[in-house]
Amino acid sequence: MQGFRREGDAYVARLDAAERAVLLDVVDDVVGLLTEGGPSSVARGRAAAAHPLDALRMEAEDVRAPTDPALRRLLPDASVDPEVTAEFRRLTEGDLRTAKTDHLLRLRATLMAASLDVVVVPSEAPRIAAALTDVRLVVSERLEVRNDADADALYHLIGTDPEPSEAADPRAQVARRFLATVYVVLSLLQESLVELMLEALPEVGPEPG
Repeated sequence: MQGFRREGDAYVARLDAAERAVLLDVVDDVVGLLTEGGPSSVARGRAAAAHPLDALRMEAEDVRAPTDPALRRLLPDASVDPEVTAEFRRLTEGDLRTAKTDHLLRLRATLMAASLDVVVVPSEAPRIAAALTDVRLVVSERLEVRNDADADALYHLIGTDPEPSEAADPRAQVARRFLATVYVVLSLLQESLVELMLEALPEVGPEPG
C-alpha cells in the first residue's frame, strides 16, 4: 500500500483489493458500534419527527454513557462533573453519532469506488480524515494502545517474525498481529492525508505593524 499523495487536484492512496476489503470490514464494525444501542434520535432520525416539539421530546430522554471502551473513545465524557456530562450527552450525542456515521459512510463509499487508487478530493478530505481517525481510535482501543511506546511496539510486532510463547494463545497472537497491521495501515492513511491537508492551508503572513 501507499499513503496519500497529491496528484493534480486530488489526494490519492493505493490499496490492493485485500487491504480495501479489510478496511471495509473494520469501517462497518465501527458504524455498527455507533448505530446500535444509541439514543432514539439516532435510531429513528430527527427527520421522523412530525413537529418540532416531537424532536424536543426525543432529546428529553436520558442517554447512558457507552459501556464499550472503544465506543467511549468515540463518545468521551465532556466533563468530570457527572451532571454536566449527562446533560451534554442528552443534548449532543445523537447528533455526534449521526455525524460520525455519515463520515464513516463517506469513507466506505470512497473505498468501494476505488480500484487500486483511493481518490479523495480536497473538499471531502476533512470528512475522510475524521472517519479514519475514528476507526483508528477503535482499533487502538482494541489493541490497548495507551501511549507512543504502545504504538511503537505494534510497528515492531508486524516488522519481526513472531516468537512462539507457551503462555500465549497462538490464535490470539495471530489476531493481534493482524489487528496491529490494520492499525499501522490506518495510521499511514490518516497521517498522510492530514499532512496533505495542512500543506494546502494558505500561509499566514506577519501581522501588520
